[in-house]
Amino acid sequence: MNMEENMTEKNTMPVIFTGHGSPMNAIGENRARDGWKKMGKELGQPKFIAAVSSHWMTEGLCVRRSDENPQIFDMYGFPDELYQIHYEPAGSTMLADRVLEALDGTASVNNDWGIDHGIWSVLCNMYPKADIPVIMISTDTTASPKEQYETGKKLAQLRDEGALILASGNIVHNLGMVSWGSDHGYEWAENFDRTIKAAVLTHQFDIPVNYQALPNAAKAVPTSEHYNPFLVALGAASADDQVTVWNDYRELGSMSMTSYRFG
Repeated sequence: MNMEENMTEKNTMPVIFTGHGSPMNAIGENRARDGWKKMGKELGQPKFIAAVSSHWMTEGLCVRRSDENPQIFDMYGFPDELYQIHYEPAGSTMLADRVLEALDGTASVNNDWGIDHGIWSVLCNMYPKADIPVIMISTDTTASPKEQYETGKKLAQLRDEGALILASGNIVHNLGMVSWGSDHGYEWAENFDRTIKAAVLTHQFDIPVNYQALPNAAKAVPTSEHYNPFLVALGAASADDQVTVWNDYRELGSMSMTSYRFG
């Protein structure tokens, strides 16, 4: 039995973590966009998407509970072409309630945000028809790495209900050291990313959870908001999930686009 048949039999959707990088990855010809389009075709159509965004930062965990997802252009100074993208998939109060139930009292309702570029830049390429409901989940800036991981564990049950858990951020994300125009990473960024990848491929998730002990962590993750969705994805993965690495590259010196599929 191949993996696709096995997934169908279990009715269990995969977990996706994707690096999103520059908003410009949403348009034009680039490796990230090619990878998103390919992954969307491979995944098929989930019932809904539980989307964890590094760009919705809140004190405490929040879930958007609404039948609508207004598009947020939370970036400035980019070409007009980028602001012409329209991507507003439906939300669902019913599905949001299910997400809140899965989170078991650890999250509250917050409708102050919408679907930001960390999510729509990815989904407009993965699912361009915008015909799948999206439930937005924030990144809790007050939670520890272990607590981020535990949030993923709570969300994992939704996979058996047809939910694609999509977490979007960057494993290496240091805007203060960006080298514009660079198509690769600094040596320290490459090394940190490789260390994380080796741990994930061998299911040693305790290593990325305790990333602060790794060499180059202070440069790779100077602030944790882009790394935290990765920890949520790890928590939602199961021990028997096959791990697929995709969009495996670094850019702008200090940005990792490395992405993972679990299951």
